[in-house]
Amino acid sequence: MTTVPGRSVPGLDAIGHHHEESAAFHRLLLGPTMAYSGGYWEDGEGLTETLDEAQERKLDRFVELAGAAGARRVLDVGCGWGAMLNRLTVVHGVEQAVGLTLSHAQEQFITGFGNPRISARVESWEHHTTRDPYDAAFCVNAPGGVVPGAPSSYELAGRHRAFFGTVGALLRPGARFVLHTVTASGRPVGEQRLADLAFLRRTGLGDGSVPRLYELARAADGLFDVVEIVDERDALARSCRAWLERLAQCRDMAVVLSGEEAVARVERGLRVFVSTLEDAYFSNLRITLARR
Repeated sequence: MTTVPGRSVPGLDAIGHHHEESAAFHRLLLGPTMAYSGGYWEDGEGLTETLDEAQERKLDRFVELAGAAGARRVLDVGCGWGAMLNRLTVVHGVEQAVGLTLSHAQEQFITGFGNPRISARVESWEHHTTRDPYDAAFCVNAPGGVVPGAPSSYELAGRHRAFFGTVGALLRPGARFVLHTVTASGRPVGEQRLADLAFLRRTGLGDGSVPRLYELARAADGLFDVVEIVDERDALARSCRAWLERLAQCRDMAVVLSGEEAVARVERGLRVFVSTLEDAYFSNLRITLARR
C-alpha cells in the first residue's frame, strides 16, 4: 500500500468536510462496502439486508463496462473509502489501482487495507500526472471533486472540458472511462426545492455545480466516444433509502460517534436526495466512454 500526499487542494475543506466524519460513522451508514452510489438490487431483495451485495454487484458491472478486469493500471477519480480500488485488485486481478480523494480521512482509511496494489493520493484530478497511461478509469458520484463551488456558466464549461481533457490524457487510446454522476434535468424549481438545494451546498453534502447531460456531452466531444448512457436515478434513490434505514437502526451509536447535528444533517440530506431523484429533478447517469 502506497499513500502519497499529493499537492495541496484549494477549497478542500469546503468540498470534503463531511467526509472527515469518522470512518466508523460512515461504516454504520453505508455498510461494510463503504460505497456511496446506487446499488444494483435484484427482485425480492431487502434494502438493508443485501445492501453490500447490491453495491458489489454494481462495482462488478462497472469493471465489466470499463474492461478493467486483469488490467495493469486503473485510475479512480474521487475514490471515496476505496471500495472500487479494493475490489479491482482483490477480485478482478488489477495490478495497480490509483485513487484520488480530497479527504485525508479517506486516504488514511484506504491505507488501513494494507493492500500493496493500491496507491491513494490526496490530490485533485487537475494536478494528477502520470508517465504510464492507465488502462481504464472511473469517477463514481464525485461531482464536488470535479467542479467545486458555483462558477459562472463559462467557467463551468471550461472546468468540464479540462476534466475530460485531463482524464483522456491519462488514458491509453481506446481505454474506457466509466463516469457515474448526478445531473440536473432542468425542471422548474420551487421555493422548497431551492431551500433544499441551498441546504446541500451549505452543509457540503451536495457541493459542486450539478451539470446537465448536454454540458457533459459538449465537454467530452472530440476526446471520447460515447459507448452508452444509462439513467440510474432509481438505484441511487434506493440506496439513499437503504442508508436512511441503516441510520435509523443505529442512530444512537451514530450520535455517539459524530454528534446529533451531524446525524440530523445527513438524514435531511439523504431525504432531499431521495425526493429530487424520485421527482426527476436529478438524474444519476452511468456514462461509459472510450478514449479516442
